[in-house]
Amino acid sequence: MPGNLGNFEVIELSMLKKHMFFPLSGLGNFTAQTLLYPFVLLRTRLQLQEGAQVYRGLVHAISSVVKEEGFRGLYSGYLVRSFHIFSGTIYVSTYEVARQACTVFPTLSPIHRSFVGGAVASCVAQGFFVPIDVVSQHLMVVNCNRIHTNMVYKNSNLSSNPHRFRPLTPVHLTENEMNSNWGRLCGVIRYIKQTHGLKGFYKGCLISMCTFVPSSALWWSFYDKFCGLIHFISKKMCKEHVQDSVLLPSNDDSAPVPRLLIQLISAPLAGISSAIIVNPLDVVRVRMQKQKKFAKPNSLLVPTFAKLSPCSTV
Repeated sequence: MPGNLGNFEVIELSMLKKHMFFPLSGLGNFTAQTLLYPFVLLRTRLQLQEGAQVYRGLVHAISSVVKEEGFRGLYSGYLVRSFHIFSGTIYVSTYEVARQACTVFPTLSPIHRSFVGGAVASCVAQGFFVPIDVVSQHLMVVNCNRIHTNMVYKNSNLSSNPHRFRPLTPVHLTENEMNSNWGRLCGVIRYIKQTHGLKGFYKGCLISMCTFVPSSALWWSFYDKFCGLIHFISKKMCKEHVQDSVLLPSNDDSAPVPRLLIQLISAPLAGISSAIIVNPLDVVRVRMQKQKKFAKPNSLLVPTFAKLSPCSTV
């Protein structure tokens, strides 16, 4: 691979105006959380299905949620999840500082520095992420236990084997608690505290570290790699076009594709690449955080993987 592939300039922390970067980073995080939250909720519900499958896929899940719960159902638990905005700011800040600290090692390439920075940032952020995830995941599904039970008995394929249906969460709230967002939030927190104690808010912390640390490290390294690759390809295509035309070649080293467009293309490609690698661990993480019993991680990993195995009869 050509040596100038990595010529895409990475904007370092020292180049940024801090008073603008951090507010805009929080705003960007808030926007992304708001737009993508319905997909996070749907992913969580699909991952938690055991036994009888109420949702047949993403499209069926979307139509079922909107039909049974309304459009607001796509944002169940969003209030708690929105606190990720603050932990996200801590995450980005830690990433930039860690990446900057890696400059003392001249042998590290920009991609390696991004890998280390992403891993360190995720380690620090997990202390804030895990409690929010545990509570928000219960809120994402607590509203649909009753609805799913009705769906099971309406569906002839599912009603013939209702015993195979598994509730998506062990939390059962009173009617008064279910009538308001605040009531559901207090009910879920009360359940976690009474059932598991304070350590219940950090349930699945180890598997979260095993999931998000490599995911974060891979995302940033893939992102830098794709930025450099797209930058290189666009420059090469431009030079070939100039050589085939009557125009004189330019000494300008800039790419014909705008920097923002390169980043907008690289970010989802990095997300897809990292998700393919870590998604199996993410499924296990969500299942473990929703289990009623609280046990050592190594005693839950094997049973959870066994349930997800294609050979499983559950």
